[in-house]
Amino acid sequence: MAPKRKPPTKRRKKTDSTEEVEQSKVTNGADKKQKPRKQEDVEKEDEPQAPDSKMLTKMKSILDSVQKGYTHQAKNIEKMWELKQANEEGEEDFFECFWYLLQHSCLVIAREPPTERIIQFCCKFAIRADLTREEFSNEEVSQTGPFAVQLFHTALKYHNAHNKAVRFRLCQIVNILLTSLGGDAEIDEALFNSIYNCMLERLLDKVPAVRVQAVITLNRLQDPTDPECPVMKGYLNIMKTDGVAEVRRAAVKAIAVSTKSLLPIVERTRDTNPSVRKAAFEVLIEKISIRAMKISYRMKLLDSGLHDRMPAVKDACVSLIKKWVLYYESDIIKLLKALDVEGKVDLCGEVVEEILKHVHIDKAVECLMSRIEDKVIPIKDLTCESVFYWRCIVNHCSTAYPHIYDTIMPTLSEFSQYLKDYVILASSISPEDYDAHYQASYIIQELIKMAKHADMSDEAGRKNLIAVSKFIITDAEITVQSIERLVELYCLAEVNEQTRITTVADIINDVRNPLEGATQFNLETIESCEKNDPVTMIRCLTMVTGLVKCVKCDVAFDPTLSVLLQDVVLTGVISNNEIVRHLSIKALGLSCILSKTLAKKYLVFFQQVVMVDNFADILETSLKVIFDLFLVFGIETFAEDESEEEKKKKDGEESQNSSADGSQNSENTLLAQSQEDIISSRLEEVRVADGAAEEDLENPISAIADKKDTEAFSDLIIAKFKDFLDDEVLRSVAAEGIAKLMYNGRLVDAQLFSRLLLLWYNPTTEGDPLRHCLGMFFSTFGANNEEMLDVVEDAFFPTLETICDAPHTSPLQEINPANVADLMLSLLRGRHHEQIAIKMCNEILVQPLSKYGRCLVKTLPRCGVLTGEQSNLKLIHSLVLQIIDEIDHVSTKKSLSTFAVKIRSFIVQPDTGEEEGDDKENGLNETASNTSSQKSVFSTQDSEKSTQKRRALFLNPVQPLDLLDTIT
Repeated sequence: MAPKRKPPTKRRKKTDSTEEVEQSKVTNGADKKQKPRKQEDVEKEDEPQAPDSKMLTKMKSILDSVQKGYTHQAKNIEKMWELKQANEEGEEDFFECFWYLLQHSCLVIAREPPTERIIQFCCKFAIRADLTREEFSNEEVSQTGPFAVQLFHTALKYHNAHNKAVRFRLCQIVNILLTSLGGDAEIDEALFNSIYNCMLERLLDKVPAVRVQAVITLNRLQDPTDPECPVMKGYLNIMKTDGVAEVRRAAVKAIAVSTKSLLPIVERTRDTNPSVRKAAFEVLIEKISIRAMKISYRMKLLDSGLHDRMPAVKDACVSLIKKWVLYYESDIIKLLKALDVEGKVDLCGEVVEEILKHVHIDKAVECLMSRIEDKVIPIKDLTCESVFYWRCIVNHCSTAYPHIYDTIMPTLSEFSQYLKDYVILASSISPEDYDAHYQASYIIQELIKMAKHADMSDEAGRKNLIAVSKFIITDAEITVQSIERLVELYCLAEVNEQTRITTVADIINDVRNPLEGATQFNLETIESCEKNDPVTMIRCLTMVTGLVKCVKCDVAFDPTLSVLLQDVVLTGVISNNEIVRHLSIKALGLSCILSKTLAKKYLVFFQQVVMVDNFADILETSLKVIFDLFLVFGIETFAEDESEEEKKKKDGEESQNSSADGSQNSENTLLAQSQEDIISSRLEEVRVADGAAEEDLENPISAIADKKDTEAFSDLIIAKFKDFLDDEVLRSVAAEGIAKLMYNGRLVDAQLFSRLLLLWYNPTTEGDPLRHCLGMFFSTFGANNEEMLDVVEDAFFPTLETICDAPHTSPLQEINPANVADLMLSLLRGRHHEQIAIKMCNEILVQPLSKYGRCLVKTLPRCGVLTGEQSNLKLIHSLVLQIIDEIDHVSTKKSLSTFAVKIRSFIVQPDTGEEEGDDKENGLNETASNTSSQKSVFSTQDSEKSTQKRRALFLNPVQPLDLLDTIT
């Protein structure tokens, strides 16, 4: 709760002193123009009188006891209060001594325990300095006394001091003073405005620690009801643009929750830093109810939290889910109604899994048991949320809790009839009622999924399930999504694979030839009255896709699947309907994965589709098929000629089919040739319609498919992959596919690795799911493979050079090359660090003043060159010494000196004599040595020189920088 401002009673007249201050403000600028004052004059004018030595000694003894621990802090506060009471007539002298000693702590920026205890003690005493002895027992202070107000004004007077430690400590003092006040405390309006303005100015400080303290201080001064509140605007700006994670984290925890700040807080759950993401979830747990968020916000939170790689962030998300469960009184079905169960099925399933991990099973089943009658939910009471949760519980209890499973899952025959009854009920829903029709389709899919967890050992039940599956598949009202799942369910119930293929083929024949009334799929003739309209083709292609997913035989050598491929799939490829064409590409790709022969035959076709088609889904699916084929069979497979063994196998199959029925074989051959001609003509039509140039259809794969040069084939494939990465439509699919190939060792190329790295850091991919995939790839790449580590080493310098040499208009200019270098160095180890360090030194000596050279200079000390060959260590050491002589930057020179000392410590010294360059090494040791810090923050030597130096630090203000200049 923000401290209240005291309302002014009357408007006071300006006193003489006030008029003098205002007059000095007016004439200040003119005085500066006439004659600037020297720093020595300023120090002499503002130099305080020497404090009383006795009082100063007593204060020192109290503060010396304080910095040793918190044990006697209350007693020390009382001692300080008694010292103040004993000097009531000299209150100004008391404050002067108090402030004189406090300045020592203000010069220490390190968060050391002694310093922190001093700061805490002084602020707590200042708040209670003007209380009576009886009021000391009160935990909260509702009024600010004159001593605290004086400390407020003194600290704010120097808030823009030149020394960053001073600015940090003074902001901290103001923060602790405000925090020590009670929730109903009141402060003077003038003091309120002074704190308000000074801390807003410190939000733009160039030092992150100062900005953090300013953020925390302004926490109680923000007004969430005011849409134009400067404090909240500053918080929102920091959360979005500040380059330091700790500052963003402080802003997330400090900002008040309102309609304006809710979405930015939710967006911080996708921050690049895990501490910020965790803080955002903690704020949502503490301050925000589930009813205050939109469904889209809730799903975004769950998606980012449950899929986070950091366990701490995921645990925070799970804690948020627990809070939501408690809000709905452990009724998980009600919680699911607050989520998007229909649109985010997998994500909601993960939510239920997390709930079941942390909720007792009896409590979790309780809300479901209240809705179940005779082991099923009545059809009239089925909802999307209830059937979804029912299916999740059945899946969870099928193996872990069989006694609960028996009470919520009927027999397979009963469930088959239950499914059939609901499908009949759903078919009566009017197609115009879109919402009811969509919900019915969703419920059918969930019931089909649930049937997979039934007891398939029941022979009679499986027969009933097969009959119901056939009945539903042939229903014209059933949706496409349900058809594919039904085919998979039928294949699960039918044990014999050949029977599965024949039955599904018969159903496809009945759907395409409803007037025939045929009951068997005839391989001898293909009827001319087949229905090829989009609706029929979509249903048939969906059945083919579901069937191919459930078989293990080679499609090329199964006669039934071969005819389905020719009659249905390849017919759909030449369709003008995008959905039909997309399903055909998908079915053909699945078939190729099962058959090496088909894969080699249709690889060129998939590449042509990627080049000439203009439908995004088709392009992505075709490219995914290409990557899957390379992943399954290897790139080298498609550069080799067909082996003799495969030829013999193929000739044997053809001769067997020919002897069985020679006429059928010739007809199938003619059909295949005609289909391929039709496909080629279709591609040509698309090319002409799009106005594609002739050279766009050049096919690098087919150009050398008949060659045995695997290396040349791989080079051309890599060139095509680079083109895919430049395509905005195919970029995500191409990057994911390349990452999979490289991770599994199917593809090794430094240039592609560099492109993936630049794509991951590119600001234009922020928020793209691709980043999650690439993040997982880089975190595990090259873990135990030396060849992959060589790829990282080869990509190191080209990647950094590309970033440094990027034009000003390129988004790569926003990438920090040091971060990229750190990532690649973290992937390398051992000899690779030595090689990188040697190459880096040579590159720096060639161009030390360029942006690329400066980047390498900063990166060089981060190399983990600790052990290795003595010759390499000596070479690196000598090169580093040369670099130190070439550069002039002090801090960089110091870090390189420390690096040289570290390398030198691992060089084996000879038994006699000294190494060359020992004199220079001694200088480096002296430069890199760290001064030891004192345990006490007070020094017994308070010389006049040190006093003047400290005073100068306070009296030199610094101009605030614009926030954008502080972002790295």
